[in-house]
Amino acid sequence: MVDYILDDELKAWQSKIAEFSKNELRPYAAEWDRQHGIDPTCSFPLDALKKASAAGIRTLTTPKEMGGEDIGIFGHVVLLEELFQGEAGFASVIHQNWKLAKMLCHFTTEEQRAEFLPRYMDVDTSTMAIGMTEPQAGTDNIMPATNIDGGVRLSAVRQGDTWILNGKKHFIACAAMSNINFIVARTNPNVPVNEGTTMFIMTDEIPGFRHGIIHGKLGARLLMNGELIFENAEVPEKWRLSEVDGGLPYMARVFSRHSPTTATFGIGIARAAFEDARAYARERVQGGKPIIEHARIREILADMYVNITVARDAVWRAAWHADTAGDDEYDHKEGMRAALFASEMAPQVCIKGMNIFGGNGYMDTHPAERHLRDAMMCYHIDGLNDTTRLKLGGLLAGEAFAGAL
Repeated sequence: MVDYILDDELKAWQSKIAEFSKNELRPYAAEWDRQHGIDPTCSFPLDALKKASAAGIRTLTTPKEMGGEDIGIFGHVVLLEELFQGEAGFASVIHQNWKLAKMLCHFTTEEQRAEFLPRYMDVDTSTMAIGMTEPQAGTDNIMPATNIDGGVRLSAVRQGDTWILNGKKHFIACAAMSNINFIVARTNPNVPVNEGTTMFIMTDEIPGFRHGIIHGKLGARLLMNGELIFENAEVPEKWRLSEVDGGLPYMARVFSRHSPTTATFGIGIARAAFEDARAYARERVQGGKPIIEHARIREILADMYVNITVARDAVWRAAWHADTAGDDEYDHKEGMRAALFASEMAPQVCIKGMNIFGGNGYMDTHPAERHLRDAMMCYHIDGLNDTTRLKLGGLLAGEAFAGAL
C-alpha cells in the first residue's frame, strides 16, 4: 500500500517553507537572476541563507540528535517543491545541503563528524559541494567507463598520513561558497574508474586548494557552479571517506535512492511557471475579457496541470519507495523513470507558460522566460537524460545496476 498522506509535522514544514519562499525569495528572484547573469561572481544572497538557517530549513535532513529534523526522501521532495516556488538556484543550494548532509551524518566516522558537523550546523552560511565532474570527465563517471583512460583524472597520491591531490573539478554546484567539500579522486590510474577512485571530505582551507572561475549560466544562476583546483593540495588520511579505490561504489551506496529528489527540480520549476501563467491569464485582457476565459488558454493550462501532477505522482511514489523499501526490494527503475519524465516535462510546460504570456513571455519583465531558462538544467542535472535512458534500458534488459549515482 502506498500512503501519501502528509503528517502534521510535514504539513507544518510545507506551510512554513511556502511562506519563506513567498516572502524571502520570490520578491527578489528576478533581480538576483539579473545580477548573476551580468556577473556570475557577484555575491550569493547570504542574508536569505541566514534566514533559512534561523528557520531550521537549511539543516532539515540532519538527524534530530544532531540538531536537525531527520526529514527523509519523501519529505525532501515535498518541501523542495515549495522552495522552487521562490527561486530555483536558491532552492538548488538548499537541496544540495539536504542531500550531502546524509553523507556527512550517516557515512562518516565519529572523528570526521566531530570535525565537520559543527562546521555545517553552527555556521549559518555553510554550504557543501561534491566534486566529481572534470573538464575531460563527466558522463564516463556516471556511466562508468570500462577503459582505464575514462573518468576522473584528478589524482591522489598517498605520502605517509597525507594524500596529495592534483587536478581540477568544474561545473561543481556551490563551488563559489562551499566550506565543506566532498571530492572524488583517482587513486589507481591503472584500472577503470569504478575500481580506482577514492572519496575524501575536506575544508576549503587546505594547503594547495583554491576556488577557480565561476561559470556563467543560462539559468539557476544562484547555484553558482564553478571550479575547484588542487595543486599539490594536502588532505589528511583521517579525512578519507571511502575504502581506497572504492569511491564510486561508496557514492552508489550513499545516493542510490536519491533520484526522486533531483526529479523534483522539474516539478518545482514547472509548477512555478504554471502558477505565474494562470495568474497572468486572470489579469490579461484580450477581446474584451480576461484570457483565462478563452477556450485555448484553458486547454493549455489543463495540459500544464496534467503534466505537473502526473510527474508529481511518479516522484512521490518513487520517494515513498526509497524511504520504505528494503535492500532486497528496492527498485532503481522507480527513481529513474520519475527523474526522466519530470526533467523532460518541465521545459515543455515552461514553453506553454511562455505562450500564455504572449510577447511578454519573451521579455525579462515577466517571469516566464526565467522559468524556461531554469528548466533547461533539468536535462542534465545529476547526469544527462540520455545516460538515464541507457541505465534504465540496461535494467529492463536484465543487466545489473552499475552506475555511480
